[in-house]
Amino acid sequence: QPAFDTFDSSNSLFAGYFCSLSEDQTLQEVPTGFDSTSYESNNCELPLLTPCSKAVMSQALKDTFSGFTKEQCRLGIPNNPWLWTEQQVCQWLSWATNEFSLANVNFHQFLMSGRDLCNLGKERFLELAPDYVGDILWEHLEQMIKDSQEKTQDQYVENSHLTSVPHWVNNNSLS
Repeated sequence: QPAFDTFDSSNSLFAGYFCSLSEDQTLQEVPTGFDSTSYESNNCELPLLTPCSKAVMSQALKDTFSGFTKEQCRLGIPNNPWLWTEQQVCQWLSWATNEFSLANVNFHQFLMSGRDLCNLGKERFLELAPDYVGDILWEHLEQMIKDSQEKTQDQYVENSHLTSVPHWVNNNSLS
């Protein structure tokens, strides 16, 4: 504060660009958002999630998870988690723990194939991982499963014209 008290704005390079405060003007306090927040753990209120905020959060997670695509290419890990070997499940866990700085992940709990991992279901999966860590891992796994299903459906639609005519109909019988 003393440095500002001795500053003479009339000789400043920025003179005329900024208005100076007169004695009767008061500084406006900028709200920090902490004023209305209670720090008591049992009285913590979180903002409500709206459809828009859920979409933004979902896109942010997708963008964050997309870093695994490079690792998949590098290590030859299939896009479909159902097809992963035990080693590939461990490689995914290793990437995720490093990427998100996750702690206390017991890799031995997840020594299983991708098929077994995907068959766990959310509740059982979350039992194997520490709190919050499991939610992040499950969200990524679920996203990869969903993406691989969408790609499979897209490929089916793209190739559906090939099987739309019965195999017993050939070009000669149409003429």
